Amino acid sequence: MAISKKIEKFISAASWIRRMFEEGTRLRAEHGAENVFDFSLGNPTLEPPAAFQAALRRAVDHAPAGSHRYMPNPGYPDVRERIAAYLTTVHAREFTAKHVLMTTGAAGAVNCSLKAILDPGDEVLVLAPFFPEYTFYADNHGGKLVIVETTTDFDMDVEAIERALTEHTRAIIVNSPNNPTGRIYSSERLAELAPVLRAAEERHGRTIFLIGDEPYRKITYGTEVPSLFTAHPNSIVCTSHSKDLGLPGERIGYASINPECADAAALFGAMAFTNRILGFVNAPALMQR
Repeated sequence: MAISKKIEKFISAASWIRRMFEEGTRLRAEHGAENVFDFSLGNPTLEPPAAFQAALRRAVDHAPAGSHRYMPNPGYPDVRERIAAYLTTVHAREFTAKHVLMTTGAAGAVNCSLKAILDPGDEVLVLAPFFPEYTFYADNHGGKLVIVETTTDFDMDVEAIERALTEHTRAIIVNSPNNPTGRIYSSERLAELAPVLRAAEERHGRTIFLIGDEPYRKITYGTEVPSLFTAHPNSIVCTSHSKDLGLPGERIGYASINPECADAAALFGAMAFTNRILGFVNAPALMQR
């Protein structure tokens, strides 16, 4: 076999998602697209809003010289400043452009984050059930995924998390609203998690990062999604506009670093570097505009 044995194994393990997608395609052809609801991939069927289409036309028709050249690896400074102002309003913390990194979707943000913080053998906790790609994201950067079970109604089990924290734990990924369950972890549950993470950091003498993966944050109905930044100073939130604006193919997202993170400047620099060396280089220029 010409390919890596590990990749061959990973492809086999992940093939069920592709099989579900292909089965959905077959069923739509047989029964009509209006009669088949495909939940295999988070691939919105609604078209992007008219405001996006208008903004895209403006960006193309009135692009200044150099619009398609490289920019700083973290993204355009003015774009990051606008996002920082938005984050300051939403999360009641003073964000600046130095806390925002434009990325190739939320997946790019999570990978840049893990690459910046993991050493070989470090453990990354995830709450089951979870987005299957996390297994591969952790492995991409020498990490080991540790699966933590949730309650019978898919809520965060803080005691189970506490038991899973070891001297090798470097991060915990919290996906809220959760894919695939839709569970939103409450502010009460995050408040319970906060002292557990702080105690583990003190006990093991190392920083543990809380990484939020939130592409579904704006797709909620009557339920507030609490700010993950309130739970832990050493936190990073990754998001994109793949779901809320129906733009998964455009691959635009960003990572935001908690201003209260003790090593925020070093972390920002590391993530800008990993954005580059992972081959993303920078987020798509046109989509940033």
